[in-house]
Amino acid sequence: MKTKEVAIEVSARHVHLCKEDVEKLFGEGYELTKHHDISGAFVANERVSLVGPKRTMERVAILGPTRPETQVEISLTDARMLGVEAKIRLSGDLAGTEGIKLVAENGNEVDIDHGVIAAKRHLHCSDADAAELGIKTGDNVKLSAKNEMGRALVFDDVEVRVGGFANSVVHIDTDEGNAAGIGKADTVTMIVED
Repeated sequence: MKTKEVAIEVSARHVHLCKEDVEKLFGEGYELTKHHDISGAFVANERVSLVGPKRTMERVAILGPTRPETQVEISLTDARMLGVEAKIRLSGDLAGTEGIKLVAENGNEVDIDHGVIAAKRHLHCSDADAAELGIKTGDNVKLSAKNEMGRALVFDDVEVRVGGFANSVVHIDTDEGNAAGIGKADTVTMIVED
């Protein structure tokens, strides 16, 4: 068994838009404007509401840049509140998922027929850490989360994605982060079993 301490980030509900849907929501030729950078992307100044059968969630963050398909990432708690099903998937794996209505602050709407997911917990692993630990894209590792909150948890089935990040970082959703009492500067111990 090998272990390594890695950073962890809790990903709140957000939307990735395709260029066509950006223009439907905000106008022809419109481009998202950057509020601030985050790991591998940026948070846009623009926001949308998610309109489900049961409730509406307002001012949901949009992450840029645009993607080939519009994708809505929410927690399972969010899905229950909205009245939609969110399948647990890696980003971009949208086949067979449910749709939802997106509404911009200007009143423009887009109904997507699929794209709602609860993001599967995953590890963006640096090439150096992958070589050191002997892991590759598609492998699964465990994470041991312990902190002063006293809500220690071990997350199983954390999918590995190698490359694209200088430093390894784990992404979990708000339900998982709250369950383990994860804070902004926390780290977790990655466990790679032989």
